[in-house]
Formats: sequence, C-alpha cells, structure tokens
Amino acid sequence: MKKDTSLILSLYPNARGLGYASIEPPQKLLDSGIIDVRPVSDDQILARITKFVEFHRPTLIIVRDSNVKNVGATTRVQKLINSIADFAAKHTIPVHKYSRQQIRDVFEQYGATSKYEIAKRIIPWYPELAPRAPKIRKTWMDEDYNMCVFDAISLAVTHLYLTK
Repeated sequence: MKKDTSLILSLYPNARGLGYASIEPPQKLLDSGIIDVRPVSDDQILARITKFVEFHRPTLIIVRDSNVKNVGATTRVQKLINSIADFAAKHTIPVHKYSRQQIRDVFEQYGATSKYEIAKRIIPWYPELAPRAPKIRKTWMDEDYNMCVFDAISLAVTHLYLTK
C-alpha cells in the first residue's frame, strides 16, 4: 500500500511579512511561524520561501487570493502573492488560492466568523499553538503579532475542507 506523502505549505503574506504553516494532511502540523523582515523586502521573503520549499518539499502551496474585489491587500502584498505563484509554477508545485470570504464560509460551519474566533477554533485542532493564542482585539489595537500564523493555518484548513 502506498503511503500518502502530500505536504501543504500554506503562506499568508501581510503588511508585516509572512505567516506560514507546513501541514501533512489530514492534521499534522510540521512547522509554523512568521517571517518578519525589517524593512519589509519581498526578495528576502522569497529567499526564505525558497528555503522552505527545499527543506519541506511541499506537494501543494496555498496562498491568500488577493485578486478578489475589496480584499484589503496592499499592492505590495498582491505582488508578493503573484511572485509566490510564479515561483511555484517554476518548480511545478500546484498553487491554490482562497479568499477571506471562503475561509469565513468554511469556519462558519464551526461557529467561527471573525479572525479571533477562527484562531480560537484552530487551537483545539493544533494544541501546540495554544501559547500563540491571540488576545481579544479592541478597535484601537493592532492585530496580534501571531495572527498571521493562524491565517496561514486557516488557509490550509479551508483547502482540506473544500477538497475532501
């Protein structure tokens, strides 16, 4: 019997850098974290992604869909997402894109609609993320630093849910 050797590399670029998660389906979190480059440099972020791909050898890359109207992604983030897709195409790695709305639609099935609720819903599935749990955000507060890790994982969960 052939062992399933699929591995998902989920990447969630944002204004600070990039949240990432490497997941072996259905639910084994191999690696997750944040690439925080100051000053922000897409070239340095792509160099790190290259190292991830060389190390993890993903069979699929998942990114945020920034081509959706009213997505809220900056032009820099949109260009970075396109650069990631181009990089994956050069390495013959399939790329799937999911919008924030698709993520919300999937997690709505689990009673979570906000980014905070989604992060809280992810923690029981991946208990090793509990120390990174985001604090409740007030309107005047910046988004929790660790939220991009949960964003990356929510992309992978969305993919697994929509393709099962």
